[in-house]
Amino acid sequence: MGLTQLTGEVLDEKYRIERELGKGGMGSVYLATHLGTGRPVAVKVITPQFMMNDEFVERFKREAKAAGRLHHPNVVNVTDFGFAHVEGERIAYLVMEYLDGCTLAEVLAEESQLPIDWVVDIIEQTSSAVAEAHQQGIIHRDLKPDNIWLEPNRRGGYTVKVLDFGLAKLGDIQAADDYAGLETSSLSEGKRPAGSSATMSDQPRTTGIIQQDTYAQTTELSEAATQVQSPAREDDSTLIVEPVHSNNNGAEEAVTQILPVRAAQAATQVQPVRESENQQTLMFEQTTADNQARHTVPAEGLTRVGSILGTPIYMSPEQCRSEPLDARSDIYSLGVIAYQMLAGEPPFKGPAFELMKLHIEAPPPPLREKRRKVPKRMAAAVMSSLAKSPADRPASADGFASAIRATADGTGALLRRSFALYVEHFPKFFRVTFLMYLPLILLHIALLISGTMSATSGRDESTGGVKFEVGASASGPLEVILSIVMFFANFFINAVIVGATIRLVTQLFLSPLRPLQVRTAYAAVKKRLKALLVTLVISSIRLILGLILLVIPAVIMFINYSLAAPVVMMEGLKGRAALKRSKALVKRCRWSVIVILLCQWAIPFIATSIVALPVAFALKMSKTPNAPEIAGRVTSTIVVMLNVLIVPFIATLTALLYLKARQIGGETLREVLSQFEEEDTPRTKWQMRMRERLQTTSKS
Repeated sequence: MGLTQLTGEVLDEKYRIERELGKGGMGSVYLATHLGTGRPVAVKVITPQFMMNDEFVERFKREAKAAGRLHHPNVVNVTDFGFAHVEGERIAYLVMEYLDGCTLAEVLAEESQLPIDWVVDIIEQTSSAVAEAHQQGIIHRDLKPDNIWLEPNRRGGYTVKVLDFGLAKLGDIQAADDYAGLETSSLSEGKRPAGSSATMSDQPRTTGIIQQDTYAQTTELSEAATQVQSPAREDDSTLIVEPVHSNNNGAEEAVTQILPVRAAQAATQVQPVRESENQQTLMFEQTTADNQARHTVPAEGLTRVGSILGTPIYMSPEQCRSEPLDARSDIYSLGVIAYQMLAGEPPFKGPAFELMKLHIEAPPPPLREKRRKVPKRMAAAVMSSLAKSPADRPASADGFASAIRATADGTGALLRRSFALYVEHFPKFFRVTFLMYLPLILLHIALLISGTMSATSGRDESTGGVKFEVGASASGPLEVILSIVMFFANFFINAVIVGATIRLVTQLFLSPLRPLQVRTAYAAVKKRLKALLVTLVISSIRLILGLILLVIPAVIMFINYSLAAPVVMMEGLKGRAALKRSKALVKRCRWSVIVILLCQWAIPFIATSIVALPVAFALKMSKTPNAPEIAGRVTSTIVVMLNVLIVPFIATLTALLYLKARQIGGETLREVLSQFEEEDTPRTKWQMRMRERLQTTSKS
């Protein structure tokens, strides 16, 4: 029975097949209705002849398990897998959610270059899904715009869904256990099932076997076959030869032979389907020009060459060389997609095997040559993902997304976000600072009242001057002691406030829906207060020594040590290690750090000048006795009061700058989130159930 005859059938008494959505060499994808709920679903069915191959059936099961291991909002949901009997024949099926919307490829076909905000959002959502797969030991291996689906979310935006894990490679499964997924044509109503591709033509497909040998061998090139073969000498350069002949319809077909650089690479030959005892086999799909089976790899770059190769435009160099792959191969594909969205075209174009050669050997054209408005750091992040060596690429998919986000936003965006967070959560920040500054404020007010009263009582009624008593000079040592006490009190109070504010801001940045608690922030500071004070003391001593030696070294150290406080609070480092880490983070965004530090210096200066200078001028004009002394006390009191408002904003800037520096380096912040989980102990039953569920999901 042909698969097209499934229309109208009911599989497993659960799924009524409505119509065919797309066809591939190994099966088809159907629109079906789940009888229990009436919900439309996509059902992927393999052809009956493959059911006779136990190994293939086992591979299909593994695909279902690979998809079932992924629980993520940006991954297509696989709901069922099973076997059914239709007219006496046993078939296997896979059930997936049915999606609305369109692919990223369809968007790029009309929009070319996308806005930077769109690019950042799409890369973030896609990378989140890919990172989840990598954590489960799954490598996608065929990331491309056709496999990135944009589904309307009914809130004016879209949700990215990553499709087609049929090519995915599980970390514990050998390459021989991989096979190509189904590809389907675009649907007229703009809908497509999960796991399908929009690039397939209406031409029939044939299935072949890529046979891999672990030694370089020489094999004869049969008609319309493609061979990858090692050269006779190791110093031979890579060559691409494309002889052309005509098929029965007069159309030209390419017979391509590629000679890799190294003689030790494996020989690969495309041949008709057959098994070999001494060779591993890999499935692949090909589009043909007629109904006869042909074995020519099409020349256009968007055609899938084979499961081990993926799609040539988006393949990593190691994928082109048929080497073992890890997560960084997917990161390369993400980089190509990001490059294409920003530049309007992929870094390399041409026939399939020429694309493979370019990926292996040619440096990609600089992104900013294609689009000057892309920020330099963002372009550098994209180009780093296209490094030929996997070791030179970002270490993780979510790290790559973090770098894209951080480099897309300038210093102005950081200032705006800091101000927005500060204003929105001002009551929390004010509570943190006011509680700490209250004793200091009361002390300044007492000194101000005492100084004013002593000046008034010391007035000489006859002359209008001030009467100086013999014991007046005794206040000198007391003033010195009070000044020292206030200095250390300010140092301690500011350290606690900065630490608590950094903790609150980091939580708002990483987990905005988590309850914001001042008590928890103080507990986090208490846990690392000693390390924080030690680090700040060491940095202060070095700054003083720098000022003694020369001003410039002090300024440089001040810039390099500006992120020491968040390093202590968020990473647990202290002393020299924290200062060294701060210097490394500052190096990633030095100009942003300088701009933020200037703002942090200018804000208190301007605020104090606006408030304190008019008061001092008024005292001077009123001819108040001891006006300079009283003006100084008034100014210091006003400064302390203003610090209640200013210090948390400065700490907010510091925290966001620290997070930005980490993201620019492609670092993830999972360990920080784990800190929040450890510190935020559930107090209710539903919170405990939520935590248990989250931990269970993360381990599955």
